[in-house]
Amino acid sequence: MEFDENQIPNTFLLINLSKMKNLFILSIALFTILQSCSNKENISKLQRPNLLSDTNTKASCVFLTCDQHKNPVISWVQIDNNGVKHFYFANWNNQRNSFSPSITIPVLSNTSIHEEGMPKIAFKGNDTIVATFETSVPVKNMRFGLSDIHYEISFNKGKTWTTPKPIESDSSHIGSRSFGNIIRLSDGEVGITWLGTDPNNADHARPVYFAKSNGNKGFGKPILIENAGCQCCRTALSTDERGHINVVFRDLLPGSVRDIGISSSVDNGQNFSKPISFSNDHWVIDGCPHDGPSIVSKDDKKYVAWFTGAQKYGVFYAELDKNNQMVTKRQLNPNGRFVQLCLMPDGERIAAYNVEYQQKDSFYSKIIVNKINDKGLFEKLITLPNVNASYPVVQAIGDQRIIVAWTDNNRIYYKLLNIASITEIPAENNTEEVIPFKRPREMPKMALSTDPVCGMKINEKTAMDTTLEHGKIIGFCSQKCKETFLQTAEARR
Repeated sequence: MEFDENQIPNTFLLINLSKMKNLFILSIALFTILQSCSNKENISKLQRPNLLSDTNTKASCVFLTCDQHKNPVISWVQIDNNGVKHFYFANWNNQRNSFSPSITIPVLSNTSIHEEGMPKIAFKGNDTIVATFETSVPVKNMRFGLSDIHYEISFNKGKTWTTPKPIESDSSHIGSRSFGNIIRLSDGEVGITWLGTDPNNADHARPVYFAKSNGNKGFGKPILIENAGCQCCRTALSTDERGHINVVFRDLLPGSVRDIGISSSVDNGQNFSKPISFSNDHWVIDGCPHDGPSIVSKDDKKYVAWFTGAQKYGVFYAELDKNNQMVTKRQLNPNGRFVQLCLMPDGERIAAYNVEYQQKDSFYSKIIVNKINDKGLFEKLITLPNVNASYPVVQAIGDQRIIVAWTDNNRIYYKLLNIASITEIPAENNTEEVIPFKRPREMPKMALSTDPVCGMKINEKTAMDTTLEHGKIIGFCSQKCKETFLQTAEARR
């Protein structure tokens, strides 16, 4: 018997259409549920980081380096419920793809715990470990007290340690020493940088120093790198197998300009070049941002990353040639802070930084990793949603993997990542035209040690401009102060 579709009742068609619609909706719902479960499973398996610290303590100051065999080593600080400070390090276990049990490094009770001046470790070429940490002694009318950097040495892989000593044990403690960094050099010794104190300019710029370990005799005589560094930003170091060393720091230029400077050595730290301020940010701020730069180097190329709060703000990356002249500069992220670099064996650069963002009425911070090579700039988000991750550090492990570690709500996490997974292309290409920066020339000797208009302390190296009055050279921190001074010249006659 044949049916004519025109003879099928409308109610029959409506019932079947309704069933088909319900079946379609059910299929979509089932797919959505399965997809949601799959996404949750992927987040759990692929994105959840490894917890390193003890959950019953307040952890911070995570630092990554490598031993003399290029195996990653991590260090961090924990403060227990009694307020006691504990400094740990752990070696990477290649078989387990995780860190081995922690080893304690003894520290003094007055050790300072802060991210820009965190405790650190470095491995010499003979299995010797050098640990450094800051201390603070309360001083009247000094907000952070009087700081110093101490070091201690282990000759048996961390089982025992020498008594802590100041890095300048032969000199009197005048002013503070802080915001240091440490690295193994090509000759197996350890290099360290820090910010010192100029007794004649204690309230403003701080000198940048470098020193090198001398066998088992501690550190040698410091070398002055720059006499006017920003007061509270960490210094950074890079080195290569040829004995070339680079020191980068936040400079403090006339007019309170806080750009990034560099000085280099080609003889393993015996001598350093005249410092050059290269970043061209022209960031003027009356205070220290507590956010220092990072540097890695290979052959004659230097790669630097830093934060600036200038008109074009965020984290930036630059490539410098052998003469420390900037070749390329680009913005990595306008909302980034606390950027750190590492260098892969093939020369690819990896940058890690945190980005703050708002979701409804809540604020969060995530970690983004960039890969930079001849093909361009690529990025990857590596933290879970709605976390407060910050102060990332990054270290290469082998040819294609990195370890990224960070702090989140008083806990330390880390993640192992294959750099081949860093594939997303940022929305904008923010490469800038590079304009060579000319460091202000050194002025002649001046009659006054302060700007007569604003009262800022100045000297021959920090003055922006001068004028001659009654046979005396008067210096100024800025062109504006000089103009104000000249406008009132008639009243002084």
